[in-house]
Amino acid sequence: MKVCLVSPEIFSGGYHGGFGFLTRTLGRGLVQRGHKVSVVTVRRGTQEEYEELDGMTVHAFPTHGGGLHALRALLSRLNSLEYYRKVDADVYHSQAISYNTYAAQRAVPERKHVITFQDPFDLHEWTRLSQVDPKVRLTIPFRTRLVLENALLSQACRRADAMYAQAKFLIPKSKRLYRLKSDISFLPNPVDVPSGKMQKTSTPTVCFLGRWDPQKRVERFMELAPIFPDVDFVAMGLGHDLQADALLREKYDGISNLYLTGFVSEEEKSRILERSWAIVNTSIREALPVSFLEALAHETPIISGENPDDLTSAFGYHVVDDDYAAGLRWMQGDEGWFERGRRGRRYVEEVHEAGAVVDRHIEIYRGLLEQGR
Repeated sequence: MKVCLVSPEIFSGGYHGGFGFLTRTLGRGLVQRGHKVSVVTVRRGTQEEYEELDGMTVHAFPTHGGGLHALRALLSRLNSLEYYRKVDADVYHSQAISYNTYAAQRAVPERKHVITFQDPFDLHEWTRLSQVDPKVRLTIPFRTRLVLENALLSQACRRADAMYAQAKFLIPKSKRLYRLKSDISFLPNPVDVPSGKMQKTSTPTVCFLGRWDPQKRVERFMELAPIFPDVDFVAMGLGHDLQADALLREKYDGISNLYLTGFVSEEEKSRILERSWAIVNTSIREALPVSFLEALAHETPIISGENPDDLTSAFGYHVVDDDYAAGLRWMQGDEGWFERGRRGRRYVEEVHEAGAVVDRHIEIYRGLLEQGR
């Protein structure tokens, strides 16, 4: 079977985001099961037009610098049509609803098209993001663009052969946002679960995992370190804006119990998650980030103001009114804290374990192809 993963990004070329990470995890699993996998994505960072990655062929179409955003997006997607045709896959699976979904459908309308809703944005989400990101301004032209984009993406949803959501709370949200009557089913994202027993540090240790962009508010995490001198703070990740990243490091580098790792390998990330008592997510908004699932796979509870599918409250501490310090105090005083992490791992093993999730994807693809015969 030939599968094309349609994604806004891929985890390589100096560009590291959640969509790209899960796309790479899924693609690698499909390759290991003998399927031919291609990825079509926009070219970012140091990516080449074509590259081999974990047995997948990645096709990266060019973006267009300068000019209006809408015009750049249109020109870029017009360039992308030939890439979808060249891939010549049986199934095209969008890892998020986007212009790329629409382009893939236009390029090869006779093939099977699947959508997984990862993080659909409504006006409320944009409003929250605008509170921390000065680049997001809810002007009349911006709002008009959102209306037009939603209309186009609604068409793409209606043309899809199957639709899924990576978190259950996203199902009603996606149906409302894109005015859909068709069913949307739950399809979890894949996560590798480490083997063996987890070993937590004797010194309380908490970590941050994510890109250092405005939405993530990593400075909230760093500001906790002087308040809790008996806790070690480990901040993993980089910002896409290198100047803003450098300013953050310069500002917080002198705190003795705060460790700024930069981008880490998968092995080092796993070691940090295993040792940590909690992952602290300070984002202004999230869907269900893959970092939550990775943390739980390492028996590491979540401290966050976001509570997707009630996972934070079930396997950690749900922060209210941005009081992350209360979460850390709860962590230090809760005798059942590590049991929350162990229960979280069992949940991930049952629902998100990569092997079983990849098998579910294959089952879906085969079912769609059988319908077309």
